[in-house]
Amino acid sequence: MKGISRPIDIFNTVSKCLKEYDKNLKNTKVMFVIENKDRTLSKEEVYFPRSSYKHLTGVSIIEKSTGKSLNAYEFYDILKDERLNLKEYIIKEKDSTTDLKLQVLPQLMRIDRMANMFGEFSNFNIFLQTEKIAGNINACMGFIKDNESNTYIPNTSLKKDIRNITNNRNKIVAIFKKDITEKLYKNITYLKQSYQITDILKNKEISKTIDTKNIYSADRNTDKKIYDFIYKTKKDDSE
Repeated sequence: MKGISRPIDIFNTVSKCLKEYDKNLKNTKVMFVIENKDRTLSKEEVYFPRSSYKHLTGVSIIEKSTGKSLNAYEFYDILKDERLNLKEYIIKEKDSTTDLKLQVLPQLMRIDRMANMFGEFSNFNIFLQTEKIAGNINACMGFIKDNESNTYIPNTSLKKDIRNITNNRNKIVAIFKKDITEKLYKNITYLKQSYQITDILKNKEISKTIDTKNIYSADRNTDKKIYDFIYKTKKDDSE
């Protein structure tokens, strides 16, 4: 894939991906259901505030007249409102990794569907500090603990094979998503082919976070499993 280098290319990429982030991830919580080495299940939850998007891009927007760099909220809003005029603002790459971040950014806007592994970040250096990693062999998203919300939030994008940058790595077998205002999860965005919904619900800690009566999915295969689950549940209740 050809790298992204020109300001207009960067602008187009971050603008297009912001629309996806705004539609698919902003103000949502995602729960990764993980299969541990002993075959038990556990969960990791992450939150996607609008302030995290800037960190995923590796890009800064600087006002030419003042030299001021827009903060994460201003960065998000000026792109969302389509107010960014390249005659008035400078788009600046953070460092040499920006091009790599932007190459995988479109894929990471579907992190709630494309991630199949989760682990602890092991490749610490002075320029990159994150804690948890979700992704696959082509693209990863890093998360750090936000003290205010006591939840993991995104802080970096990586064009890396997750197997090379994590310890204690495990497979993701299901992914649930909900709006931050919702109490329980009911949207299944990913369910591993070898798993049934009942396999997930056997774990009491995970089950109590799911609205089993209103569960749904946009994925056709998963939706079929939901139908089978609901049908079986109603049948059991009637007997």
